[in-house]
Amino acid sequence: MSKTFVITEKLNKIFEKKNLSSYKLAKIIDYPDSSLCSMIKANRPFSNKVIEKILPILEVSKEEFTSWIVADKYSKEVLVLAIEAKKAHKTKKLILTTKIDEILKIKKLSRTALSKQINHSQSGLNRVITGKEPLSKNLMNKISTALEIPVEYLQAWVLADKYSAKVLEYALESLD
Repeated sequence: MSKTFVITEKLNKIFEKKNLSSYKLAKIIDYPDSSLCSMIKANRPFSNKVIEKILPILEVSKEEFTSWIVADKYSKEVLVLAIEAKKAHKTKKLILTTKIDEILKIKKLSRTALSKQINHSQSGLNRVITGKEPLSKNLMNKISTALEIPVEYLQAWVLADKYSAKVLEYALESLD
């Protein structure tokens, strides 16, 4: 059985309410129907250009639309952890940076020691921890193992740094 995507469900409800279809919407925004249809079915990501064109037609906020995409990518558990981390965070520093540095301090490790332990360049690790580069799945797994923390925590911290509390809360609501 194939997965039903939040984005697809939400858009289909709007189409029904507005007597629209992906074909009609594609014509309105002057975009290839097959490409738009592929985005609606969550087979490919929405481009920012398409999002900006369709939001006024669909009468949906960017936060709400983004939340549907986020809900399709992350589990309920990760979303809850991200919201909790966002609410508890009180500094301007990234949550990922703060949390990893706290764990390193508790374990009496430096970022240099961590980079050696996971066999990753120190400068590369620093760029990831400080949010200058994305955290790959492979590196996330290595950090998770080395620091003895669940991967879901790392995902949640990255998510909390990337999105507003409103987007995260909308995403969680759309999974209910």
